[in-house]
Amino acid sequence: MATFDYKARDPKGEVVSGSLEAPSEDMVVSKLREQGFLIIEINKFKEAKTKGVSFNITLFSRIKARDLVIFTRQFSTLINSGMSLIESLVVLEKQTLNEKFSKVITNIRAGVESGFSLSESMVKHPKVFSKLFISLIKAGESGGILDETMLSLADFLEKEDDIKMKVKNKTAYPKFVLVFAFIITLVIILFLVPTFKGIYDDLGATLPAMTLAIIFVGDAFKSIYFYIITVVVIVGGKFLFRRFASSERGRYIIDNVRIHLPRVGDIFKKMALSRFTHNLGILMRAGVPILGALDIVKGVSDNVIIDQAIEDIKNNIRKGESVSVPMSKYTIFPPMMIQMIAVGEKTGTLDANLIKISGFYDTEVENNIDMIITIIEPMMLLLVAGLVGTIVISMYLPLFNIYQVM
Repeated sequence: MATFDYKARDPKGEVVSGSLEAPSEDMVVSKLREQGFLIIEINKFKEAKTKGVSFNITLFSRIKARDLVIFTRQFSTLINSGMSLIESLVVLEKQTLNEKFSKVITNIRAGVESGFSLSESMVKHPKVFSKLFISLIKAGESGGILDETMLSLADFLEKEDDIKMKVKNKTAYPKFVLVFAFIITLVIILFLVPTFKGIYDDLGATLPAMTLAIIFVGDAFKSIYFYIITVVVIVGGKFLFRRFASSERGRYIIDNVRIHLPRVGDIFKKMALSRFTHNLGILMRAGVPILGALDIVKGVSDNVIIDQAIEDIKNNIRKGESVSVPMSKYTIFPPMMIQMIAVGEKTGTLDANLIKISGFYDTEVENNIDMIITIIEPMMLLLVAGLVGTIVISMYLPLFNIYQVM
């Protein structure tokens, strides 16, 4: 028997709390519903075997990207089958294996039952659902295409997860070599370099700048102040960066730099354009007016520069212009994209063309990532070789100078 804490509304509408012992959560749900209760939240606690201390097992679980993908795809299927939001959430919280995520879903369901929208309920869990996730859910709610948006979101999250796994798998060997080389380098600097330094001091040799630099690094690694300063710089730098990134100007600068980075910037840009065109196309296909659709997708691209361009495009459309004309004023939108949108406006197939553009950029992103991953492996190996080679040369360089003097 397990103990379940619950929060529910009684037949009079008042919120009550309590606990029940039952073999399963389903039994608790059945008992409460028989009494006319509307369930808000159920939490399961297990007994610890050591000293009879109880603990919440959800403290030790973590919500993974794969959990979010499965949740989103199943949610889309349930809504598409005709189930209501609350019914779908009840099913999902029961069959979700991750107990921490199950509690999050329970809280979301409670929010929906209290009259909040799905996106408003999800926004209370920023560590689980990103701003992009919330923006897309809000877009689906506004356009009446939540099931299609959820399916699209699941595809997007799955692609992102696949990309991360691909990068992780492809770089596993170079990272292992890099870590191993770092350990060897650290051992050389801490133990071998002082030996060479003692020999050179006895010989009275003049040390080159490269050798002095390596010795300085070795001395720094032995000092506690080096580690204190390193921790302060990392923590302080992270805090300042987050504060800067949260400001309007900081976000603009970061997004601008991100899309102009060599190689990688092109990937960020195409990913943002793919999100924008795909969701705009879906909304227009569902019959949402262009101004309303643009207003909904603002924020979906996760790029401030595109969001500012969307606002300007909306203002120009209100004045009677088409979508492609004000869009052509911004360099972030490629000529091919503008041309396809112009053709779509003339032929009445703008929604289809937008989705085609998104598919094209998705393929481009995958190809670019494969190419970058292929380049990363030899570059990391070269970096390792260069690091070790530099230390070895710097240690033996004074010997060459001594031989020349002799």
